[in-house]
Amino acid sequence: MDNSKLISRSLGALCLIAIAIGVLAGIFSWLFRLLIAIIHNAAFLGQFSTQYDANIHTPASYLGWMIIFAPVLGGLVVVFLIRNFAPEAKGHGVPEVMSAIYHKRGLIPGNVSIVKALASAITIGTGGSLGREGPIIQISAALSSFVGRLAKVSVSQRNLLIACGASSGIAATFNAPLGGILFSIELLLVSINSRTVLPVAIAAVISANVGHYLIGDEPAFYIPALFGADTSKGVLISLLAIPLGAIIGLFSMVFIRSIYFAEDLFEKIPVNAYVRHMIGTLLLGAMFYSIYLQFGHYYVQGVGYATIQDTLTNVISHPGFLLFLLAAKVLATGLTIGSGGSGGVFSPSLFLGAVLGALFGNLVTLLFPGSGVNPVVFAVTGMAAMVSGTTSAPLTAAIIVYEMTRDYNAILPIMTAVSVAYALRRHFMKGDIYTLKLNRRGQMIPEELVADLGSHVVINDIASRNIVFLSEQDMTASDKDFACITEGGKVVGVVDLHSSHLDHEVPVQSLKKKHFVVLRPGTTLTAAIAQFYQEKRDIALISRSGNADQDAVIGVISSKHLIDMIGDVTATLR
Repeated sequence: MDNSKLISRSLGALCLIAIAIGVLAGIFSWLFRLLIAIIHNAAFLGQFSTQYDANIHTPASYLGWMIIFAPVLGGLVVVFLIRNFAPEAKGHGVPEVMSAIYHKRGLIPGNVSIVKALASAITIGTGGSLGREGPIIQISAALSSFVGRLAKVSVSQRNLLIACGASSGIAATFNAPLGGILFSIELLLVSINSRTVLPVAIAAVISANVGHYLIGDEPAFYIPALFGADTSKGVLISLLAIPLGAIIGLFSMVFIRSIYFAEDLFEKIPVNAYVRHMIGTLLLGAMFYSIYLQFGHYYVQGVGYATIQDTLTNVISHPGFLLFLLAAKVLATGLTIGSGGSGGVFSPSLFLGAVLGALFGNLVTLLFPGSGVNPVVFAVTGMAAMVSGTTSAPLTAAIIVYEMTRDYNAILPIMTAVSVAYALRRHFMKGDIYTLKLNRRGQMIPEELVADLGSHVVINDIASRNIVFLSEQDMTASDKDFACITEGGKVVGVVDLHSSHLDHEVPVQSLKKKHFVVLRPGTTLTAAIAQFYQEKRDIALISRSGNADQDAVIGVISSKHLIDMIGDVTATLR
């Protein structure tokens, strides 16, 4: 794309575009859920229907034992779509969005939305143990990138629109607009201020409202009141959230490593992508059918929301079975995504957190029956802590789960656990489930946002005033930084005397004059660097009039000086 045709739009225009993105993302989230429902009902029930409540266990398939082949057949179609139309659709989606922002100038191919929707819907609908949130984020981000290209916005604004799309996807699928906003703030936005957060917020709120109309305004999970009127156990529960957060922080590392271990393991199998995925999905199908025969439900197939719902209503409470589900979900997710499936890891993280939290809570009640604590509190807290540990988005995790529970009293143990889980995982493992994939490709993602001090440092504060004005017939002295060569009251060239390595006076005409740019006082360090780059110069005059009049020049600055200043600014941030 020709950058000269790109336009930096006003905040008002960006907000209008954000409204459109919010509407489209809400509609696409709804359509994606319908597509999953159609495929799931066809594969498991043998009927065409758009009615599918993921929070209710799927009944026994009409195929009987042959249901183990449903993910295999679906997987063959998924591999075909990904290999032939959009390789970016493979995997869990969010890393590709981050890569587009930080390494691809906000460009996501337009076909990614369609291929990702189809591939992920087939993977999840035929029993793949992945979530729909990652795909919705990538679908909405790809759509936003396309809208940004249509509007011909600048690269930075295109990246902002991608964040709008991602937040919209989260807001619509979870009915959690605040969580959607925080997701972009913590993971996607390159800079954070009112001009960037406002469009994201507008897009998320619009998308959530569209979701209310098309999907419903109920929270993602039904959770009974955790405390009710009795909040006396709040301190005890918050204290217990500390060891729970520590356990989940350590387990989040196990889950992250398991994902990439599975990918590496399947890559080593000396067969083509189709056979590789057939092996993984056949093992998956056999696994969830065996679980059905033994326990009456498939439990680990699909998004796993029904199992999460069971932990949140304490239907599942036996520690041994909870421990089994924990191991089974890690294995099922690894088989699905490691062999080449398409879907998100957000839902598996919620699943594992809910199960591990429920396990912790039920052990507490068994060991201390007089404590009177509700195990469901720990299941809810575990969901947030696991998302925090795996994604490096603790605030997003806390607020999304809070928006699910709608119980303010739960926020204290949740915040405690997410903080501990994130801090512990971050101490032992720098990368998270998203950035580790990019780091393995050699694509680094900033770990934090810092203030752009370069936009507040002005060059007249740092420019050298140790200059001398000379004509070409004069001799120059070595005790100055720069010599401005003048002719008729105008500066026609600049000599960097330090770079000339003078140890005595020499004729000015024997020195090489350098071309320069002219900058006004008040120009920021960031703007000066851009001017140097644009005009291919490495010396600038600082002039009150904005031209090369000798009387208006107040200083000189070189590109080397700017580099030194950047080093000083960077050092202050360490």
